[in-house]
Amino acid sequence: MADLALFEKFVRTQISSVAVNRAPTEEELTAACNMVRLMMPITDEEAEIIIKKLQAALDVAMDTGIVIEKEYEPWLKAKKDSIDFFYWNRYALYLEQDAMRTSGVIAAIDEVSDKIVDLAGDPNVAGTLHRRGLLLGDIQSGKTSNYIAVMNKAADVGYKVIILLTGTIESLRRQTQERVDEGFIGRSSKAYLQRNSQTIKKGVGSKDSRRFATGFTTESSDFKTAAVRSMNASLRNMTNEPVVFVLKKNAKTLQNLIGWLEDYNVNSQGVIDLPLLLIDDEADNASINTWEDNDPTTINKHIRRILELFTKSSYIGVTATPFANIFILPEKTEDMENDDLFPSDYIYALDPPTNYIGGNEIFGDDAAYSGSLLPIDDAQEFFPYKHKQDIVLHGLPESLYSALRYFLLANAVRDINGDLTAHRSMLVNVSRFTKVQEQISKLIVEWLYEVQRDVRNYCKLDEEQACRNSSLAALRDTWNSSEYPFSKFGIEWEDVQQKYLLSAISSIEVRTINQRSASKLDYTEYSDTGLRVIAVGGLALSRGLTLEGLMVSYFHRNTQMYDTLMQMGRWFGYREGYKDLFRIWMPDDSIGWYAHITRASNELREDISRMNRMGATPKEFGLRVRAHPTSLIVTARNKMKHAERQECWITLDGEFFETPRFKNDIAAIRANRGKADKLIAKIIENCGKPVGSGRQPLFWKHVPSELISGFVRTYENHPLNMESDGTALESYIRKNTRFAKWDVLVVTSGGEDGVDIEGTDITIHPTVRPFSAKNSMLSVYGTKMRIGTMGLTKHGLSDAERRSAEERFRESKRREYESKYGDAAEQKLRSMSISDRAYLIENRDPIIIIHYLRPKAGSDLPKGYDTSKDLIVGYGIGFPKLSGSEPFYAVYYVNTVEQRQSFEDEIEEDQLDDIDE
Repeated sequence: MADLALFEKFVRTQISSVAVNRAPTEEELTAACNMVRLMMPITDEEAEIIIKKLQAALDVAMDTGIVIEKEYEPWLKAKKDSIDFFYWNRYALYLEQDAMRTSGVIAAIDEVSDKIVDLAGDPNVAGTLHRRGLLLGDIQSGKTSNYIAVMNKAADVGYKVIILLTGTIESLRRQTQERVDEGFIGRSSKAYLQRNSQTIKKGVGSKDSRRFATGFTTESSDFKTAAVRSMNASLRNMTNEPVVFVLKKNAKTLQNLIGWLEDYNVNSQGVIDLPLLLIDDEADNASINTWEDNDPTTINKHIRRILELFTKSSYIGVTATPFANIFILPEKTEDMENDDLFPSDYIYALDPPTNYIGGNEIFGDDAAYSGSLLPIDDAQEFFPYKHKQDIVLHGLPESLYSALRYFLLANAVRDINGDLTAHRSMLVNVSRFTKVQEQISKLIVEWLYEVQRDVRNYCKLDEEQACRNSSLAALRDTWNSSEYPFSKFGIEWEDVQQKYLLSAISSIEVRTINQRSASKLDYTEYSDTGLRVIAVGGLALSRGLTLEGLMVSYFHRNTQMYDTLMQMGRWFGYREGYKDLFRIWMPDDSIGWYAHITRASNELREDISRMNRMGATPKEFGLRVRAHPTSLIVTARNKMKHAERQECWITLDGEFFETPRFKNDIAAIRANRGKADKLIAKIIENCGKPVGSGRQPLFWKHVPSELISGFVRTYENHPLNMESDGTALESYIRKNTRFAKWDVLVVTSGGEDGVDIEGTDITIHPTVRPFSAKNSMLSVYGTKMRIGTMGLTKHGLSDAERRSAEERFRESKRREYESKYGDAAEQKLRSMSISDRAYLIENRDPIIIIHYLRPKAGSDLPKGYDTSKDLIVGYGIGFPKLSGSEPFYAVYYVNTVEQRQSFEDEIEEDQLDDIDE
């Protein structure tokens, strides 16, 4: 087979002069391919592979995002003509030629980095400079490429010291250092610090080696004072080119840097008169964890001390989880404003490229890849959510073996498709304990050895003989299963078995990745052949670390914290060439949580858009994040160890939420059923018969608020439905005179078995939902973690109001859809699902939606539950937007004893994770 990677590179070069800042047509790609074939012959089949691959890779665009900023004086545009953009120009060349980014994406990165550097401030301004900002981006979406672009441009405009803080894990710091060496420094930092006389050029250094930034950390070593002292180096004698530090957020490391800065670099006034750019990647990490060296007070104090040492400093936090307590931790608003790390100057929400596969694409309401999710229902007996480090494993669940077999066969498909040198990874994340991870790795190694041995011994036989072996028989069953996508490739199993299987799986290896293991994931060592790896780990695989070519994820963890769950989502990212192959195994309840978090993230994105249009400031957005209902769960976790009771301010302006979690107690379930029946009886008494009957929704308008507030106050709410705290909700409703009248909807489905509502002559048909039980919580699970279907809040609106609300929602998504779908955007907009919040328009009444739920067969149920007569009652509640009026706030007590019990497992999982690894 020809060198397809080299052939592809030549075709990309050829097409770049034809299709400038746009995707090439199929005809243009074919013509470019045929021209290169004159010099480098390949088969028609190989040419078709390359054309299909480039069609997907080059049809990518990227928007420039949205910014909320405090008023400032832009400066970069006026100075551009006089600036030598040496560092940026060679990085742009690297992006085009090595990273193979499209010209449209590079142009967008150029525009975005211009704006961020402009917001960061002019390092040559007279006097002092102190700027604070935040970049928001999606998990695995390319934030690193964006901030490396910022580093390059910052060096060009005059920033002399650049500090990049990674998370708390050395493997992530090492991986980030390698990317900085490749994309900014241009040479091996390790060779430089070891005084290697030969400059080892890397990445951008191969494009232009006239100048190099100096790295004071290396891929093998964090900052070491002794190493820098041995070179007799200081910032003062190295100001021709920028100096770069890539550091973990570790108290000792930061203290060492501060000591060196103070001892060797300050002037007589005790400061450093050089402009500093400090980029805080994973800005939410180590400000949430409250354990030993990662105590947030210590980390925060050290970062602020570094900033104070420089007369000119610009801080940029980078995060994918804006629920972080960079907004939440301060008890008072003025504390938040005065925090030296609060992004008081700007908040920039980055848009991912159109080929990014994130939460919306996997867990969203219109998820294109929801079929890539496969539920785990057999792992609890092998490694329960709440297990100890001394647990002894006697085997692995069948679902994990299924995932492993799928990974082996997906490797064969990649080979068949010509991606012979592409990296391929599988993630196994089921325990935070290193001892458990080691046991899992050992069992997988034993299984893999047996399968590789059996394939080597039997694969050349005919199908019938070969599949008398259990390993090959199981692989054949997986290949032929309708549950997986292999049939679409049109290849018979015998061809796979005899021609491709052995070479596809022979080089697959298993590695345990954690702080104590000797293994590491260095994909650069396998750039010629591609690394094929099954990575087993916990925290080290959960934050920031990129798993190249991640095709299969097996995830079984016990956290419900928004930021932690999102960071564990290593499967978010780019899957060019294998979008139809990647698969994610996880429990149904985790799938529901990810869907829930995706909705919450979308709501914050909508808030950013709206506040951008309003000209809001970062302070106002910070307050909005703190008051968003999703912040409650983060706040509760942060404060759980520190107080019996803490107040948290929240606004429900324009919000909709449900109660998908229930007390796993039959008395509470029956009490809620009785309260719902009584509420409906009182509504009929006050407002008459409902609109609709039988299997149609039952609806009332102008229901007195006293009935609603009384119901939510007495409803037996599970404490993890924190937005539904009864006392706070009642207070919120009573304080707002706009909520005097309510819309009420009782959902009735198309089921066969009707149920009478006690005290009325109404019969309803309950909605069937699956339930799972964990400790004291009973929850609805499934792909959406919803008790109702989307869009029920449209009840109560006139046809004209409904159409107007839907059109406004579509218009708010138009820019995103046009960027992502191009000519198909209009059709996608017309067929999209409309969110519940879209119908919560100004001047409408608030709405409560009552759900009578019948557990699906096989659901977990509390002791004493009678399926013939018991029903589980939940509700959804929506508040209209209150534009033009002051928002009302309710006080939530997030740290009651009951909530502490509910959070006990979550704290153990999240707070101690990095200590055990």
